[in-house]
This record gives sequence, structure tokens and C-alpha cells, in this order.
Amino acid sequence: MIKIINFLKQISDFEQLNDSDRLILVKYNLCSLILVRDSLTFDTTHELCYEDDVDDRYNSMSSNNKAFAERCKSLFMLCYSYELNRLLFNILHTIHSLIDNDPIIVQLLMLSMIFLKGSSCLERQEPILDDSKHVFYLHSKYTDLLFRYLIKQSSFNTAVIKMMHFVEVFMKYQRLSKDFHQEIKSKVDVDNISPFMKSFLHFA
Repeated sequence: MIKIINFLKQISDFEQLNDSDRLILVKYNLCSLILVRDSLTFDTTHELCYEDDVDDRYNSMSSNNKAFAERCKSLFMLCYSYELNRLLFNILHTIHSLIDNDPIIVQLLMLSMIFLKGSSCLERQEPILDDSKHVFYLHSKYTDLLFRYLIKQSSFNTAVIKMMHFVEVFMKYQRLSKDFHQEIKSKVDVDNISPFMKSFLHFA
């Protein structure tokens, strides 16, 4: 999570937004960015998500890192339903296949998504941005850069198909997020959740 925030701080387009808009965009899009970032280091054989630097994803998959990833997977399966777990990993498999182990695709996709307003499908309505037109422009800008890069790496037709699959998989992720949110509410007393996690999980 911190690595993603640090990544965004290096993007002048993001830093030039006011504090309120940056906070709203991060709060409602951070989970999607984590999903995209994790897909780059996703172990499709063992279905493990490694906590790595994108630039050093091969060297940092140590035994300790693998053990931590296995514990996280076990904890997720213990706390939430097997069905939610399968849906999440199916989404990760799809994104992993679409990005072709290319960190540039991941970064452009993350930048396109951080400026995506209204992507949350949770019950709590997203606040209105102060400069929604500029945020929409930035979303369009990085989506266009992503599309052009995909064309350069393959072909126009392949790029179109990949973009359609990206939209499809994130619609699935939206539905999963809603189910995940409801699962937490049904099992956990929200009043006992820390203020930070309440905000992160959109309970506050």
C-alpha cells in the first residue's frame, strides 16, 4: 500500500491535484490498484500474491516472502468464504495473463485507474471531486497512453481485445468488492475496527 502511495507521489499529474481530490481518488481506487500491482507478481501455479517491488519482482521472491504469501492466503480463506477466494484468484489469473509480465502495462493501468471517478460500487456514495473535469482528462490521458502502448507491443486488434477484457475483469472485481464488503459487515462488529481500516474498507 505504501509503495503504491509513493509511486503516485512521483506522478506530477496526481501531485498537482488538491488534497481533497487526491484523498478521494486514493480512498476509492486504492484496492483496485493493489489488485493490479499484485497481478504482476502473482504466482499462477501456487496462487500466491508476493509483496515485492515491481522493479525487482524476480529477486525478492525469497523463502520468507513465499511463507508470508502462504500465510496471507490461508488467513484470507479462513476469514472469508472459499467462493470469494476463488473469485479473487480467477480475477488475478485474468489480469496476469493480460499484462504479459510487463511492468509498463501495470503502471499505465494503475495510472488510468487512479483517476477513475465513480468506480466504487459500494453503498456509500463517493464524494464529488473539486476538479472532476481535470480528473476525467487525466483518466482519458493515461487510458490513451495504455492503449497506444498495447498497440505498439502487439497490434491494434489485440490492443482492443485487451482493453475490452480489462473493462470486463474490473466489472467483475466491482461485484466481488461489494460481496466482500457485505461479508465483512456480516461477520465483524464495525465499531471494533480501527479508524484507518474503517476508512480503507469504506465503513467511514
